[in-house]
Amino acid sequence: MAWAPAQLPYLKPPDLLPAPLPMESRFFESTAVFRNDTSYHRVVAVEPHFIVKYGRGVKEIEGQVLLFLEHHLKACHSLPKLYAMYRIASTGHVCLIMQHMPGVLLDQLWPTLKDFEKSDICAQLNGIITSIRSIPAPPLYGSVDHGRFHHYLFYSPDGDKEICGPFDSEDHFNAALVKRLRSMKTHSFKADFYERNLGRILVGHKPVFSHSDLQRKNVIVHRDSSQGLTVSLIDWEEAGWFPSYWEYFTALQGVRWDDDWSQRIEEITEPWLGEAAVMKLVHQDLIF
Repeated sequence: MAWAPAQLPYLKPPDLLPAPLPMESRFFESTAVFRNDTSYHRVVAVEPHFIVKYGRGVKEIEGQVLLFLEHHLKACHSLPKLYAMYRIASTGHVCLIMQHMPGVLLDQLWPTLKDFEKSDICAQLNGIITSIRSIPAPPLYGSVDHGRFHHYLFYSPDGDKEICGPFDSEDHFNAALVKRLRSMKTHSFKADFYERNLGRILVGHKPVFSHSDLQRKNVIVHRDSSQGLTVSLIDWEEAGWFPSYWEYFTALQGVRWDDDWSQRIEEITEPWLGEAAVMKLVHQDLIF
């Protein structure tokens, strides 16, 4: 059966839950806080089973991505499951109740790891990335609901589809980056340069499913005496159908160049050096 986005409110059947879903008062009052930006979103644990993410900045698409991945990768235990998604009555903000993946964030753990442990973790991440890239792609570049991108490079305050997508070709994908640059009142010669040249390098890349934020802060590592190290990949709100070079390019954006992570990325996903170099220029002109 083909996957279709869930309607809100979404509640996973009780027999598929590890415990009854927490009441709102429990996560409003939780002191196990991972993020507490009240103007954007709050992320808390309700021990031992649930992570709850809610607030103005929480997007329904993140929950839909988790459901999409569960549908296509039923046997994958490295991705959190979505247990519930609804809007909080008092605020209208989206609330996601997800599986609590045990462990420590990789950015905290990395300096303590031995080389063979890093290799093990990267091999597991490669397995995850290979799995999501193997999901059959639709004939478009966009999100799992065949709608607009939710990546910040395709932001448009008025929802311009020529910037946000979805796109039916890589040419239109490239044109969106140029139009976004023009919308920022950037000198026209720079936008003209990209319009002339993006298609020379950014061409021939089919859409593949991409996490789009492959950083150590989004990787959880659990150490178990019997199973060793196990890896989970979280924070899927920017995921979607992107050109095949995209995962490598976005992973490089989080590199601080102060350790061996940049080298290890090449063990996780295929390097696309030329495309990443071009997109680095685009990224810096769009963001800075």
